[in-house]
Amino acid sequence: MPEPDLSAALDAVDTHFDTFVTELRDLCRIRSRRQEADQMRATADFLAGSLARWGGSAEVIPWQDSHPYVLGEMPGGRRSLLHFNHYDVEVEPTGDDDAWTSPPYAADVRDGKLYARGVADDKGALLSRVHAAAAWRLAGLEAPVTSRFIMEGKKWLHSPGLDSFVAAHRDRLRCDGALWENSWVDGQGRPLLKLGEKGVLYLRLTATTLSRELTSQNTALLPTATARLAAALSTLQRPDGTVTVDGFADGARQPTEHELQLLRQLPFDGAFLRERAGVESFVGGLDDTEAAIAIRTRPTLTVTGIEGGDTRDDITLGLPATATAKIEIRLIAGQDPQRVFTTLRKHLVEHGFGDVALEIMAASRPHLTDHRDPFVALVADAARRAYGTEPMVEPFTQWIGNQGALGGHPIVGIGVSRADAGIDGPDEHILLEDYRTGVKHVIEVMAALAATEVNR
Repeated sequence: MPEPDLSAALDAVDTHFDTFVTELRDLCRIRSRRQEADQMRATADFLAGSLARWGGSAEVIPWQDSHPYVLGEMPGGRRSLLHFNHYDVEVEPTGDDDAWTSPPYAADVRDGKLYARGVADDKGALLSRVHAAAAWRLAGLEAPVTSRFIMEGKKWLHSPGLDSFVAAHRDRLRCDGALWENSWVDGQGRPLLKLGEKGVLYLRLTATTLSRELTSQNTALLPTATARLAAALSTLQRPDGTVTVDGFADGARQPTEHELQLLRQLPFDGAFLRERAGVESFVGGLDDTEAAIAIRTRPTLTVTGIEGGDTRDDITLGLPATATAKIEIRLIAGQDPQRVFTTLRKHLVEHGFGDVALEIMAASRPHLTDHRDPFVALVADAARRAYGTEPMVEPFTQWIGNQGALGGHPIVGIGVSRADAGIDGPDEHILLEDYRTGVKHVIEVMAALAATEVNR
């Protein structure tokens, strides 16, 4: 890419920055919460309109198990760059709107920060990609690459419709590399490049021991579902969380020594986490460096909820007939959700709990982009130019997601927020200067992708 052309596109960001921020604030004022279908559709329409306004095309596509997808394209050079983002703003838990300094959908700007629910996760990152493509046109230039967009409106956390949507539209999602939505800048101003996500296998276990609930005077004679379920769960892991299911971690990819070095360099505020959790130490006595590696590279099993019997605040005399538990399993690259499910089913049978029903509530495949991939180096070099500092590469992450649906090409997560942006609490925000730099980073990626051979 000739230097004058790249400079013109970067300058266009500064010239039109106020317009970009205004559009971002307008987007953030839409209550795109999963339970509000009309607002989700309004958000999808807004985004399709944004792509059209900046010279692209877009289609709002209703889809099963999801709010509408937005599938769009901004024309440019022969190579293509795919952008994946979501436009819903739900977090678990969402928190109390009254705890915000200004209303969560007011999109107020204070002290160089834009405050809004969803601006950090993920509307800021989403529009930064659109505005990067728009900057070329505003500079009077053809973009050096074609930008393709898939914008997801999640109806449920695990995106059950994404696999089928990608399969049905794969030709329109072809690319030489993809930028994922999930990342941020650390406290030292260094961009974090995320190269993977854990998969998830979410299960419901149900123990049924009686045809109906009876009085507890029969406990000496009849089996209780709560005792049956507790016994089954006790075979799955030790009190410290260590999973005791044979073959549970089969296939999990072990980090290389270089990847371990990258993980050791990542900031990890163990003191903050321990204080927030109200504990003095991590399980197993791990120090912060060991904890930073374990949280990203260890497959885990969590009993997230147990229910059975009468739990009212009263003296009751029931004998529970059924009891249920939810289990979340976080999968590492190399693990297959169906294989893990089969392994768990076999374990229960072999331990005498074949009667405990096992149901898959959600599943997604883990994904990992090799840190040695040329596209990773390209995004990192672009970050050095845009941010003027050395980026941090995170080869494994602790987050669960659905990158596996877009497998087949390298995926790098970049963002425009900060680690302390308040995503899971009130006053979620981004710094406007981070937004400016994030847009320029994507422009640098586009120019580099057009100029560099990335072999796939």
